[in-house]
Amino acid sequence: MLALGVIGTNWISHQFVEAALASGKYQLKGVYSRKLATAEEFGGKYDGECFYETDLEKFFAQDFDVVYIASPNSLHFAQAKAALLAGKHVIVEKPAFSNPQEMAAIIELANQQGLFYFEAARNLHEKAFRKVGDFLPVKEAILGANFTYMKYSSRYDQVLAGGEPNIFSPHFSGGSLQDLGIYTLYAALGWFGMPEEVHYFARKIATGVDGIGTIILRYDLFDV
Repeated sequence: MLALGVIGTNWISHQFVEAALASGKYQLKGVYSRKLATAEEFGGKYDGECFYETDLEKFFAQDFDVVYIASPNSLHFAQAKAALLAGKHVIVEKPAFSNPQEMAAIIELANQQGLFYFEAARNLHEKAFRKVGDFLPVKEAILGANFTYMKYSSRYDQVLAGGEPNIFSPHFSGGSLQDLGIYTLYAALGWFGMPEEVHYFARKIATGVDGIGTIILRYDLFDV
């Protein structure tokens, strides 16, 4: 049984904890939040003893095995690094980090510490994802592919009202590519591999991040 700590108390954290507990291999041990009441409200929904912390250093000093990180994107790197240095395995919500350099540093540190690091991009590991790959024609027969994922964010009204919610904030590595765009990009890379060229055409919104965008992946014989 793995003792689980959680950073982040939004809906996706509840989904992760519920799935982890249903597997029978995890026990929720601790919750970190900037506000103690928020942490207690989150953990109170689950059976068992649970500690609550608003200080990150004290949180990682507690006795547990693995941490699930679902904080704003720009905080992932520092929190994952602190977790590994504290001897905890790490599961980071997608996108794991703000840039490839941060990911490379975490992978290197995890290897040095003898610990596991995972990005919570579940669909890439599902049988259905691999099955679609089996049905794809050989590269020489592909003319092209299109992936579209679009949704009106429940937090975009805050932008229209002059606000800057985390998901649309450049200070928290927000924007459409870092949110929904990850799903389409990971699918393309998972099925077709690394492209020869990449071009991104972004439409920026008032906060300065991309509210919508189009990526062109150029392969030797086709485009995605």
